[in-house]
Amino acid sequence: MTRQANALLVIIVAFLLAYLTRFGYTSLPNYYLVALLTTIAICAIVLPATGAFRKEFEWAVLRRLRRLIAGWAIVVLLLVSVSAMLKITDDYSRIWFGLWVIYSTVGLVIVLLLSHYASIRRRRNRTGRRIAVIGSGDAARRLEQQIHDDPFSDIQIAERFGSTWGDHPALPIGDTAEKIRDSGLKEVWIAIDWEDQELLAEALSALKDSVVDVNVIPDFHQYRLLNQNISEWGGLPVINLSATPMTGAEMRLKSVMDRLGALVLTVLLSPVLILITLAIWITDGRPAIFRQKRLGVGGDAIEILKFRTMRAEESDKAFRQATADDDRVTGLGKFLRRTSLDELPQIINVLKGEMSLVGPRPHPIALNDEFKARIPRYMLRHKVQPGITGWAQVNGFRGQTETPEKMALRIEHDLWYIQNWSLWLDLKILLMTPFVMFHRNAY
Repeated sequence: MTRQANALLVIIVAFLLAYLTRFGYTSLPNYYLVALLTTIAICAIVLPATGAFRKEFEWAVLRRLRRLIAGWAIVVLLLVSVSAMLKITDDYSRIWFGLWVIYSTVGLVIVLLLSHYASIRRRRNRTGRRIAVIGSGDAARRLEQQIHDDPFSDIQIAERFGSTWGDHPALPIGDTAEKIRDSGLKEVWIAIDWEDQELLAEALSALKDSVVDVNVIPDFHQYRLLNQNISEWGGLPVINLSATPMTGAEMRLKSVMDRLGALVLTVLLSPVLILITLAIWITDGRPAIFRQKRLGVGGDAIEILKFRTMRAEESDKAFRQATADDDRVTGLGKFLRRTSLDELPQIINVLKGEMSLVGPRPHPIALNDEFKARIPRYMLRHKVQPGITGWAQVNGFRGQTETPEKMALRIEHDLWYIQNWSLWLDLKILLMTPFVMFHRNAY
């Protein structure tokens, strides 16, 4: 909450400073005051939705910075769009607006870096936390490696118990209580492989009469699906093994940005859409649009739209993935497929709320049925809306997937996108997409 308040304060101060620079005083007219209040309201919604203030990104300063600047860019875009639609852009000074954007951007960067530096100083000045670890196998190794690799960690492993898992010997669990009492440790972390349940029971039994704080690190690594979130239901802890990092606010913001982006693209690309439609009619007759059932978010079927690239009599036949020199594909269709222009009608799917501009590409249902039983975690890609472009596509994994290995690589990229989603990542993929539209694997 403090970080969000700091960001809003920077934007307000930058607003006033830009006005002072432009006009020489800070007595705001009513319409400038309305602009300021509108900006505060939009920022209060957009900036938190970028994830820039998430607790888990506390030490990932570059990640926070990218998300924060992306959020501010979206706010600026929304302000310009609303002003243009209301035809009030002439009421405001362009020099003031430009100065405000620059001052705010610089201020947000400086304040974030200063707060990060202050957090590092505070953490380094703290007395290190000395803990005991009861562990075994990979679970204990991962915990110790995580502590070792964290440059800002104030945790020191003073004692080790259980099964030896690293370079240091581990003491018998039976000695835990006495050793902890003699060394004055106040905290014990338990990191035991899932199959070593007897060791976990022995550890808890050894600590039953101790007053130290006991933290258990669950070993869900072998069951890892997506992000694991811990919640509570009726007093019971619930661990969600396949959650996405998107909160309700973030998903709503993504939906708004998708539809605004799709609306803008429809207007800008309307001449291209019309030309392609006419070209298909002239070269191969009607229809120009091909409709196909694919799976959307939650695995529900949606009907996606594409420009028809195969002969009309071939479009209604059973699905068969296109290959190089496929005789079903028309001459114009080959060009449309190689440039991904055949996907443009899916802008309509985005406007209808069935797809997103960015997300895992929707596969034909027959392809889903073929690979979901052969590739682990395949269906998790349907946790989010499918997209016109995606992380797999801009990294070269598009077009024909004739082997399970190629499809597995595509799925890994899709799941990475879901786990690491942010508005900044969406913007990055959209900017990368035009540079990868020509691809040799697209037939």
